[in-house]
Amino acid sequence: MTNSISIIICTRNRPEQIRECLEHLARSSLAAVCEILVLDQSAQPLELEGLPAAVRPLLRYHSRPGRGLAKARNQAIRLARGEILAFTDDDCVVSSSWADQIWRAFDANPHVDGVYGRVLAYDDGSAPVTYHRWATAFGEISYATRPGGVSCTALFDKPNAAAFRRPVMPIENLGAGNNMAFRRRVFERHGLFVEDLGAGGPLRSGEDCEFHYRLLRAGCTLLYDPSVLIYHNGWLGAERSAALHDDYTCGIIAVFVSYALRGDRLAREYLRFRFGTVRQEGIDSTTTPAARKPLSYYTNRARAFWQGFIGGVRLAVLDRRAIPRLVQHTR
Repeated sequence: MTNSISIIICTRNRPEQIRECLEHLARSSLAAVCEILVLDQSAQPLELEGLPAAVRPLLRYHSRPGRGLAKARNQAIRLARGEILAFTDDDCVVSSSWADQIWRAFDANPHVDGVYGRVLAYDDGSAPVTYHRWATAFGEISYATRPGGVSCTALFDKPNAAAFRRPVMPIENLGAGNNMAFRRRVFERHGLFVEDLGAGGPLRSGEDCEFHYRLLRAGCTLLYDPSVLIYHNGWLGAERSAALHDDYTCGIIAVFVSYALRGDRLAREYLRFRFGTVRQEGIDSTTTPAARKPLSYYTNRARAFWQGFIGGVRLAVLDRRAIPRLVQHTR
């Protein structure tokens, strides 16, 4: 096993979460890791004293002004030294063999360009966790709940490995950006994340989904491997969860409007499905009083759809000009 993996974690104004993330990394196997690269957009740089001894020799910490997850990830990619770039989020807990399993997946599959893993809800034992699956026309989306209206999204829980070489809906078939890894050559050949997308950007989310879909359209091979396991500690109350779903809506609609306007059939099918669910939700709100939600829910959702639509039109006009390139980077 060679130490060829750069672990990339981006953070902004969440010092407790990034510390906890690094503490769990310190308790995992790091034999395949050449560096842990933290790109911090926080107002105050992280205090590095007291970080676990196991991560200090590997840690490369960069405090960079700015805002936006896609921008931070692109900055980190340009700095990374590894041949495999593995991404997780500051509110995630890696399993003890996470990095080792990423290395094994790439080593056993030289033709694979990207690896995605299983994401479960973090369970500290304080309350029972219930998993749910929402069936769409393109697969299933997992989420978890706890008593009191608390929920955790951005999960992916399928028992069997699967490889994809043609466009599929990434969220239902591969997962999100909190557990993904790519060979460096992928960024060299296909560009970086679109910076208008993603948390903290104008379109609020979707930089991972757009990147995954772009790779599949280009004929890359992406592998889901359930042994590449993390836990998402992203438990939110009802109000914050609703706001997050609006963020997801804005970014995902932008992604698939941009591809639909460029003639992508699957993107058009997805948009028909999404707008069909909105139409049905409107019908239910008028015919079934129990299904009716506060007015703010509908206005926020409509705003997210509209912003996503306008953003998608802009991305379609920009086309490949919206994609930053990996050139003349310093490792």
